[in-house]
Amino acid sequence: MSTPHEPEVRFFSAMPPGYQFVPKGDVYITKNCRKRTHEADQPLYVVVSKDHKPLGLRCPTSIYDAVLADHQATASKRADAVQKRDAAIEGSFENTIVKLFPKIPKAAIPKIVSHAVKKHSRRVGRAGTVDLDERVHLAVRAHIRHVHTDYDQLLKAGMGKQAARGKIWDKLNETAKEWGGRSAKVA
Repeated sequence: MSTPHEPEVRFFSAMPPGYQFVPKGDVYITKNCRKRTHEADQPLYVVVSKDHKPLGLRCPTSIYDAVLADHQATASKRADAVQKRDAAIEGSFENTIVKLFPKIPKAAIPKIVSHAVKKHSRRVGRAGTVDLDERVHLAVRAHIRHVHTDYDQLLKAGMGKQAARGKIWDKLNETAKEWGGRSAKVA
């Protein structure tokens, strides 16, 4: 949607003098180009495809150059912050596994954590809309299903997902209970 301070333009429309195309993809660069262009009270152009999907921005070249310089100057600091945040996520996930499944084999914990919270994987450990206890239950149960049952072999043999889940259901619940967790009600 076009706004007065952010008109939409097509990629091949004429570039305003003194402006630079900024492709979408790097959140730091696009966010800061947008912010600084607005602070400078300059128009920011949203470049869209013919079906109006955003492709990037057009902002003043001087602002883009300043943002790029800051991007490079702060790269290691931002990377450290990301590592800290990731370590905190992994730590809280691990602590919650131990709390909810106190008898879980210790060797399974790092495997579950690294698999569940892998970035850009769309896995349950990164789901911001599901509470941590539920994410841990889902991740541990997925680990049990794939590592401690015949689930994957059943799928490879041609069995459907729901049928395979039904077949391994008792073993999954039994293992979850052995580890100190709750059993689930539905496959």
